[in-house]
Amino acid sequence: MDARHHDPDVDVDVLIAGAGPAGCAAAIACAAAGLRTVLAERLAGPAARPGEALHPGAESLLARLLPGGFADAVGARHTGITVGWGTEPRFEPYGQDESGPWRGFQVDRRRLDALLLDRARGAGAEVRLGCRVGEPVVEGGAVTGVRLGSAAPLRTRTVIDATGRARWLSRALGLTSPLRSPRLLIRYGYATGSCPRRDTAPEIAADRTGWTWTAQVSRGRYQWMRLDFVPEQARLRGGPPPDFAGLVPEGPARSADVSWRLCPKTAGPGWFVAGDAGVVLDPASSHGVLRALLSGWTAGSLAVGVAAQALGEGDAAGMYRRWLLDGAERDMAELSARYAQLGAHGFG
Repeated sequence: MDARHHDPDVDVDVLIAGAGPAGCAAAIACAAAGLRTVLAERLAGPAARPGEALHPGAESLLARLLPGGFADAVGARHTGITVGWGTEPRFEPYGQDESGPWRGFQVDRRRLDALLLDRARGAGAEVRLGCRVGEPVVEGGAVTGVRLGSAAPLRTRTVIDATGRARWLSRALGLTSPLRSPRLLIRYGYATGSCPRRDTAPEIAADRTGWTWTAQVSRGRYQWMRLDFVPEQARLRGGPPPDFAGLVPEGPARSADVSWRLCPKTAGPGWFVAGDAGVVLDPASSHGVLRALLSGWTAGSLAVGVAAQALGEGDAAGMYRRWLLDGAERDMAELSARYAQLGAHGFG
């Protein structure tokens, strides 16, 4: 769909806040369709973030977003995951077809974000780094603009919030994202050396106290993550897990809040919320980056439909809300059931 006719009453067709996977996917969808697109990011460039294991199903979407390829962001490939969910760990392959086994990816987030950002620029988006978005302009219940610094507000047709857990637009509109789980913290870190057990497949091992994830992220480099169901338990534990005892840690362990949150309203007249700004689940849900990419692409595609007058704003917002919330509720129900098997409750 081409939406190259421009409305003289707006300065830009789409303003996207946040240049992570969700924001870049939205910018690519909008700019490639001919919309005047501004992608604003408060940081000066892609930042280092925990690596991500992606299911083979992400390959088709990444190929569409990055037609030039994304091999530079891939540190390791694997044909399945070793899972010990309250049981003895065993290897679970992804599957295969006539071409051979399906293979997942271990991606470097800084490199992936840089590739997506370059693709957004190449598609025609105006990228503004080191740019902090201010208050949205709301008129008649619709978001019609955004203030960027001290300049006059940019008049927009659509605003997409992809600011992650900062939840810029939701907070400005007074929308809360209530907790849907106990408070959850993960600790994670990296180590270098040799761990042949992890070179063939990542592993997640869970019991009544929580779960531990270990994976090779690139040759000679490994990542670990630990989630304790009771945060106070984390104080009793040290750094890397026993499997990594012979490796050299890369600095101290870090931590992140991964408590579940779900914004009850993820779209409205003139706006969408994508990625972690709308839904946060802990890494055991297994597809945080994929959800971000899909939600950004979907929000951007619906913005294109509105600009081309193929969709009304209300219809686009309703379609997006149902799609995102239904998927999030399914993911929460499935992961809640898996945690209940371990005796952990209060999720969902």
